Amino acid sequence: MKQMIATITNDALVAAHINSIARTMGSTLKGVATAMLIEEAKRQMRDGVCHFVYLKKDGSVREAFGTLDKAILDHTLVGTGQSPESWGCCYYHDAIKGSGRSFRWANLIAVLS
Repeated sequence: MKQMIATITNDALVAAHINSIARTMGSTLKGVATAMLIEEAKRQMRDGVCHFVYLKKDGSVREAFGTLDKAILDHTLVGTGQSPESWGCCYYHDAIKGSGRSFRWANLIAVLS
């Protein structure tokens, strides 16, 4: 039986996150839930520092404190001309390590702050 969940959003990026994560995780419900976590994490990182947890590529869990503060990112971000969002990733400044990091949106586990 195929599961279908209808969501209403006027943000094309949120819709893209939902579709991408649903395909990756095999569940529309997980796609919607993770997309909402993504939006909360981005909101908190734009407003200051966000405390969040995600699954690293090697399978380990990483707890991070990150920001998307433009003034800080201007010093650490080396652009390639393509947004990490286009391949489902987030680049952020790690407030503890003092450098840039990234993770796949589908691997976001929790927003703690």
